[in-house]
Amino acid sequence: MRRVSTFFEVILSATLLILGLYMLREGSSNQSSSAAAILIGGAVCFTLGVMTLVSAVRSILWHRRMLRHSMPNPYLGGAAPGPNRGQ
Repeated sequence: MRRVSTFFEVILSATLLILGLYMLREGSSNQSSSAAAILIGGAVCFTLGVMTLVSAVRSILWHRRMLRHSMPNPYLGGAAPGPNRGQ
């Protein structure tokens, strides 16, 4: 279930980044009275996109680390006989 939500976070962040960049470009080229609102909206979308992308990448890295640590290590258990085991 977590993999699906992380994939959704990546898609959402990419969408917000593209929308934010588009709104920033349109707001900077627009000379109307709503240019400031478009610029603010673009900055908010871009910031949310970056925050969501950072969260998704941290989540992916955390899950990879937890999977790596959950792998059984044959050297830590009692499976390998030591030098004094057979005596």
